[in-house]
Amino acid sequence: MDVLRSWIITLVTVTVVCSIIEKFAPQGNLNKYVKLICGLTVTVVIITPALKLLKGDFEISSVVWNQYVRMSEGELKSRIARLQEEDSDQILELYRLSLINDVKSRFTGEREFIVTNVDVVLFEDPKDERFGLLRSIYLKLEPTDGNRINPVSIQTITYIKNQLITVFAIKENQIIIDQSAFSGG
Repeated sequence: MDVLRSWIITLVTVTVVCSIIEKFAPQGNLNKYVKLICGLTVTVVIITPALKLLKGDFEISSVVWNQYVRMSEGELKSRIARLQEEDSDQILELYRLSLINDVKSRFTGEREFIVTNVDVVLFEDPKDERFGLLRSIYLKLEPTDGNRINPVSIQTITYIKNQLITVFAIKENQIIIDQSAFSGG
C-alpha cells in the first residue's frame, strides 16, 4: 500500500511542477518542447509501476498478502460466527426431523390410532447448556378406519407417554397429545 501511496504522490507532484513550468515558459517554439518534456515525464511516472512489475522488483504477492492481513478482524470474526450459526441451525433442523420420523415410525401399525402429525421443540440457543435437548413433543392422534367412535384409552395414552419418556428421557409434562379428532364422527 505504501508503494501505491508514494507513486500517487510522485505523480501529483510531477504534474503540478510541469503545469507551473508550462505556465511560465515563453510562448513560441520553446513552449512546444517544454510541453513535450513535461508530457514524457508524466508518462514515465505513470508507467513506472508497470516497468517495476516487468523487471521483477515489484512483488504483487506481498502487496496482496499485506492487504489480506489488514482485513478487518471484526469482519472476519463476524463471518465465522455467522457460518457457525448457520451450521448449527441446519444440524439442529436435521436432528429435529430425525426425531419426528422416529416418533412417527415408533407408533406405526397401532389399531386404535394413527399418528398424523408430530412436532418436536428443541432448545435452540447455542449458548444454553441444554442446546439441542428436547423441550417438548406434540403428537396429533386420529382414529383408524376401524375405530371412528371410541376414543383412545387411558392405558394407550400412558403407553405412548411411557414409550417417549423411556426413549427420549423427558418428563411426562413435556409430551402433549392432541386427541381432538376422536369426537365420535
